[in-house]
Amino acid sequence: MRILNLKSETKNIKIMKKYIQLTLFIIVIATFVSCEDEVIYTPDERFVLQAYLYANEPVWDVSIRNAVPLSVADSVGAPINDAIITLFKNDIAYPLISSSDTGTYHYPGDDLFIETGDNFYIEANVGEKTATGITSVPVSPEGVMMSDYIIELPEIRVDPYSGRPDLGAMQALMTIQREMQLEVIWENPNSELHFIVIENADDNQESIFPDFGGKFGSAGKGSFRKITLPTRESSHEINFMEMQYWGKYVVKVYRINQEYADLYDNLEQDSRDLNEPPTNIKNGLGIFSAFNSQNVYFDVVKE
Repeated sequence: MRILNLKSETKNIKIMKKYIQLTLFIIVIATFVSCEDEVIYTPDERFVLQAYLYANEPVWDVSIRNAVPLSVADSVGAPINDAIITLFKNDIAYPLISSSDTGTYHYPGDDLFIETGDNFYIEANVGEKTATGITSVPVSPEGVMMSDYIIELPEIRVDPYSGRPDLGAMQALMTIQREMQLEVIWENPNSELHFIVIENADDNQESIFPDFGGKFGSAGKGSFRKITLPTRESSHEINFMEMQYWGKYVVKVYRINQEYADLYDNLEQDSRDLNEPPTNIKNGLGIFSAFNSQNVYFDVVKE
């Protein structure tokens, strides 16, 4: 049950992984084709392993697929559902099990803890092929704070006779949202990569804006979710034009581990360097990385 409960909370990180899908495709292409268009190995010799660990969360975000050559139109290989994947911490083995038919895996127990500074080794076996990787859990971001913790906005009222919202008030509110300045700030003296997740944190929240029928919708925790691109800055300004609900919001600042940072930076690589893409998977393709976060909160309340 612990896996299921926390999986919904951490699924936003899957969206973050979309930002490196192009890089993973480049890795596959580059490994099949060198600068002289020479085939280095066939698809049967490698598979793509993506494994992500999150501090203080269960292990659920591991996937494995077949590699595909450049000549194949579909850049996503078929999922591998019968792999034998084992995670090691302090020489203790934690076997992962298949989560679905999409090539995803998780650890079913509650005795594995992902903590700052932990070193992990992963081994994936597919038939006679074995790929491995190592990673460590980075420290969480420090000095995370908000420039303000309570944001007051005017409430839009609905005409009791017509049932329509006050359009003038709606326009005024949108103007205030457009001019609103709210920042999340953290310490980043070494210009390390971070990304930010913003989501509503209350179980039940009321919509700020009614529809033209004068009805205010409601939403549950996590209904609003915003994930930023990685940044080397030490702050991020929140766009209040995207805010949809009253209530509490959580801002999660994630520190990105070095192997993930290398892969992300490779998105802007020179095409002449396609034969040297970064990957920390030995005898395979993909990435094995870890994240750590620090959370802060702010409230959007009615004036």
